[in-house]
Amino acid sequence: MIFQILENAALFLGLVYVWLQVKQNRWMWPVDIFCCGAIIAVFAQQRLWASMGLNIYYLIMGVIGILEWNKAEVKSSEGVKIRKMSKKTALLSLLAFIPTLALLYFLLRAASDPYPLTDALIGASGVIGTVWLVRLYIENWAVWLISDIVSTILCLVSGLYLMALLYLVYTLMSIVGWRQWKKEGRYI
Repeated sequence: MIFQILENAALFLGLVYVWLQVKQNRWMWPVDIFCCGAIIAVFAQQRLWASMGLNIYYLIMGVIGILEWNKAEVKSSEGVKIRKMSKKTALLSLLAFIPTLALLYFLLRAASDPYPLTDALIGASGVIGTVWLVRLYIENWAVWLISDIVSTILCLVSGLYLMALLYLVYTLMSIVGWRQWKKEGRYI
């Protein structure tokens, strides 16, 4: 019963969060913090340890996002602000992704995660995507698109149908967000 309530709350808060994210509204971060709290409990109950851990990371990054976006004055009358990603940042991100994926996979296998590779892929891509979002790189949307597709599938096979619906909406909003940031974005 409690997990159904938490899953419903996560669905509602997640939908509000992603809409605010597309709009680059700084209120996305506090909403995300509450959403992550609900999702942590749901994934813990399902023993999806990387997805649970990733949402702990998202919760922490929500606090960092509040601080960073307040400092950067992210949205202005000129449109959404975005940063150009350097080749060095892209390469460092890839170099961080590969060992993170491998480490998560082995840890999750040892922890009896039912889907260690899938959960590790979601975890490693989520770390990169969140850093890129906080840094205002438009490429964050590509990472979320892939991560959300995989998350949708994982939730479906785990019987978490409301969470699957949430990740399906996240998948669609990744496309919307990418287009909107591309159309309205101003490089800073």
